[in-house]
Amino acid sequence: MESQYDLFTKIFLDTDQEKTSVVETVSMIAKGSVTGSTILTEQAEIFIFNNGDFFEEKRNQGSDEFLYYRYYLDIEPIEDVDEKVYIAEISKLLAKLWDSGFKAIASCDFEDEFPRKGGYNFEER
Repeated sequence: MESQYDLFTKIFLDTDQEKTSVVETVSMIAKGSVTGSTILTEQAEIFIFNNGDFFEEKRNQGSDEFLYYRYYLDIEPIEDVDEKVYIAEISKLLAKLWDSGFKAIASCDFEDEFPRKGGYNFEER
């Protein structure tokens, strides 16, 4: 079935935790198997990277602060993934990251379908 979206997802993630701790937390939330900084789940492959644009002073300032967060996740869907199930898995990941105290902003074609619209420019009402 053809997806209505490009399902690639990037999540900018900020915390002072070490990368190994971030990988462990993401793998526990996503219930995936870990190889290095990569997590494989039933719906996706999640790659965790240090953000080369990380900037301590800018990570908490302005509307584009997320570009300077310490880490980012590149999330690729597995082949023949069910779009609704994939979006639900990433929605759950975002919500649990927020619940765990991480700053996280999703960037993708379908971020409006996530809780809090993926975290960017979200205003609680």
